[in-house]
Amino acid sequence: MSRHRGPFGPVLLVGLVAALTSWAALTSWHGFVVDRGSYLGPLAVLAVLVTLCGSLLRWTGAPRWVTALAQLLLGTVLVTREITGSLLPLGGAGTELWRSIEVSLDSARQYAAPISANVPPVWPLLVVLGALFIVLVDILACTYHRVPIAGLVLLAVYSVPSGLLDTGPGWGSFAAAAGGFLVLLHLESRDHLLRWGRAVGPEEDTLWRHGNPLREAMRAGAGRIGVTATALALVVPTFVPVLAVDILDLGNGHGDGDIRIRKPIADMRRDLERGRDVPLIRITTDDPRPSYLRVSVLNRYTGDEWSSGDRDVASDDVADGALPRPPGLAADVPTKTYDYEVSINDAFDSTWLPTQFPAASVDASGDWRFDPATMDFLAADDGLTTKGLDYTMTALDPEYGTDGRFFGDPRTGDVPAELLRVPGNVPPIARNLADSVTRPARNDYERALLLQRWFRQDGGFTYDLRRAPDGTGNETLATFLARDGRVGYCEQYASAMAVMARTLGIPARVAVGFLEPTEIDAGVWEYSSHDLHAWPELYFAGAGWVRFEPTPSGRVEEVPAYSRVPVAGSGDDPTGLPSDSNQVPSGGTTTVAPNPGATNKPRPESDAGADGSQQDQGIPTPVLISGGIVLLVLLLAAVALYGPRAVRHRDRQHRFASPDPDQAWAELRATARDLGVPWTDGRSPREVSAVLVDHLGDPGTDPERRPERPRTGPEVAPEATDALDRIVRRVEHARYARPGAVAVLERTDTSTSLATDAALVVAALEAGVTPRARRRAAWVPRSVWQRLRRG
Repeated sequence: MSRHRGPFGPVLLVGLVAALTSWAALTSWHGFVVDRGSYLGPLAVLAVLVTLCGSLLRWTGAPRWVTALAQLLLGTVLVTREITGSLLPLGGAGTELWRSIEVSLDSARQYAAPISANVPPVWPLLVVLGALFIVLVDILACTYHRVPIAGLVLLAVYSVPSGLLDTGPGWGSFAAAAGGFLVLLHLESRDHLLRWGRAVGPEEDTLWRHGNPLREAMRAGAGRIGVTATALALVVPTFVPVLAVDILDLGNGHGDGDIRIRKPIADMRRDLERGRDVPLIRITTDDPRPSYLRVSVLNRYTGDEWSSGDRDVASDDVADGALPRPPGLAADVPTKTYDYEVSINDAFDSTWLPTQFPAASVDASGDWRFDPATMDFLAADDGLTTKGLDYTMTALDPEYGTDGRFFGDPRTGDVPAELLRVPGNVPPIARNLADSVTRPARNDYERALLLQRWFRQDGGFTYDLRRAPDGTGNETLATFLARDGRVGYCEQYASAMAVMARTLGIPARVAVGFLEPTEIDAGVWEYSSHDLHAWPELYFAGAGWVRFEPTPSGRVEEVPAYSRVPVAGSGDDPTGLPSDSNQVPSGGTTTVAPNPGATNKPRPESDAGADGSQQDQGIPTPVLISGGIVLLVLLLAAVALYGPRAVRHRDRQHRFASPDPDQAWAELRATARDLGVPWTDGRSPREVSAVLVDHLGDPGTDPERRPERPRTGPEVAPEATDALDRIVRRVEHARYARPGAVAVLERTDTSTSLATDAALVVAALEAGVTPRARRRAAWVPRSVWQRLRRG
């Protein structure tokens, strides 16, 4: 049986208005990129296709959740196709899509807006987010008729450039989006009021003439909401920068802002990724080669991150002169001292005080206090930072030599247990590799040397800030150490070596600070934002806490002299550089190939402990399994969605084609059950029809023009009432009459066929319920599900 639908034009009009409004709002993002067509063009195509899809489904009366799901799936397909060339984000396409988003995020954080097309592109991120906004606005405004909520989505779109671009989003995009929003409000108000029926007033008085109550109600409702929403759109973005809200994690890309150190690891990466190198600290010193300037020490590793942990900072331990000897540093270790005058500019904002380690003295104004266990300094007063601070210090330079005599194995109780603690969920690959790499070592000192050499020379690692994974937790650690990983920056190298050292029983922690300054005058040096660095510190009896350098030569060219000692008869390059000279530069980084020399080959690495098998080529098994599960779920969802609808359609056609009156009666019963119309089993056909007739609507009216609550009853649908009476008489004769009486009835009653009467009553029942009940009956037919449960 065909459905009566209204014209497609009004449905499509509302969808197009929503699409144009969303696209106009997204033009406010043009300040993020030089080539605005890189994201606006694909989003325009996507908006048109998503609108057509949603409009067609709404016009056919599909359930709202089906329409929303279809639009989300279509948007996903179109975005995946635009970015990867594939239709579904599965397997390699899914990996490529995610990688493109990560690259876009890196570029957005690193480069100043507008971002050039000559750097890693940011448009994939804009396309993904823009597609999400377009689909959300269409679903909310057109499918669920929640235009005010859709206005909040448009406000979020507009607020992004308001909070991140110095120039703001521009008035043109705001005016266009605001105008479209007001039109959507007007159309929604008109639709809601029309559901109550024809407007009260003279017949010639249309919706658009002055004095029409429908028009006045629409004007009042849409006007109040529109003015309020527009005012919020103008006012709220003003406060976004003040609140430091960055809902897209885009960042403004400027390289000339403050460099903040509050959470050392997280803040360090953020500041390293800035595009412009910012001078931060100037020192005047008699040290001929100043290098590592330490800011903070991270003692605690939870498996998720490194943190400073609990600190014992007494009120007497202040930065006002001489300092105690560093813990563990033996008195017989020879030392030199160098004087430093430090000047920090306003661009460096930290609650940790940069100092040399170890240091003999530090004298800084303000309540700066040191932890005797770590000898790093932190602000004890709220509001105290390093901005504009001048202070002095004396560095202590231990001369450990290269014979290892000061590097004894740590004794029980030398350091707190926290410095040896390894979470139980540390990836097995970290333990296995630590054991394998250090197998030739005879003591902890040699184990530390072998670990450092493996990271810098033999392990095949690459320093690359852009390709580095995020974080230092166990998941990142496992990926970083795997054979097909081994790309990262100083954060991952320092964390990995510290964790692996702890698995070997060597106390270890991570330090954050600056690597090497640039000499700008005789005895005057300058540290900049590009000098930010992280490294591990390991503890040995006699030497105390000493730094090692696992980061490859793409970032750090030399390592400390005491860490260049040959182990187990194997030679080592005096600078700690890779022995293989075939280094391939890539984007300012160096790819370090494993050393092919016989003397420098590490023992075979047991990666199997991480996943039980060697790495396979091609698409990983977990990806294939995940893809298969996704396809299976989609298949089951399609069967669950369209299967009952198909069964219901087949049953209706079969019953209409049957000459048996009981089949027609069964169809009326199934239709009533699907629509939620009362049907009492155990009653006679005549008693059931007496109830059923009160739920008959006018089947001749356009479904799109029916009011939300249509009128029902025998006076509304007289023809359907007569058809129902004829069906009841046929059922009664078939059940209760003498043999042959049915044939007599069929010969005498030739006005209409049984199938025609049944189709007319079905149409009248559908006309007497709400549109929601009709959609539910079409997509979730109760009669089919009840039969499945009984079966």
